[in-house]
Amino acid sequence: MKKLSIAMCLFFCGLILETTADPLFFGQSYGFVVDDPAGFVAAMDEYRASEAGQSSPAMPVLVQNIVNGDYASTHQVSVFYPSTQAMDRSVAINSASPDWSKFQGKIRQLARPEWENIYAVQLAKVKKDPTTLDNAVSIVYAMTVTDVAEYISAFETLLESDEVKAFPGNIYLGQNIAAGNVPGTHFVTFVAESRGELIEHIMKVQGSPAMAIYSRAVAGIRTVEATNMFREVKRWVPTTN
Repeated sequence: MKKLSIAMCLFFCGLILETTADPLFFGQSYGFVVDDPAGFVAAMDEYRASEAGQSSPAMPVLVQNIVNGDYASTHQVSVFYPSTQAMDRSVAINSASPDWSKFQGKIRQLARPEWENIYAVQLAKVKKDPTTLDNAVSIVYAMTVTDVAEYISAFETLLESDEVKAFPGNIYLGQNIAAGNVPGTHFVTFVAESRGELIEHIMKVQGSPAMAIYSRAVAGIRTVEATNMFREVKRWVPTTN
């Protein structure tokens, strides 16, 4: 229950959370080449309004890719779970549901899957309730880390810098569990309320003395694999936990 409470607060509240022994929450993301974006949103709306969708403890978030590197996908759906138990519950609900089967059939007509991964979010600084960020834009740095403990120590030091404390949005550090064809072991996501705000403050962080210290500290243990940007289209907050 403690982990569930922490995760729900992370979803719905404006908090600052530090690293814990257990993940803060879990996610599974899917990349799609979407042929009919409006139809895709309508299919997700219909499923979430169904009995199965209303019963699910998961929180899906649909985003549109702005900069996507080597991938062809135009959109991605990230499904967040407050715990592994919630993940299992969601799978069980869908496996027995005709609503889910109908939704899957519609998605196959509207989009082509390209990639997927499962991950755990281990560290977060949350200034704003994610559900209130109507124009949320994110930059994600995918990376391969060879010494996790040393990397987290360096990253926590960066989080305490004035420039990062001044970042107006939310910051997440995650670890890939099953990544498929997605390179990297970890990722860092910065989220702000607009593209301009995000870029302005990311550049301030990148140009700071604290970032230079961080870069030297992780030079031998971290390789940046990709830097991507996307904007949130819609999120479906669960009605049950």
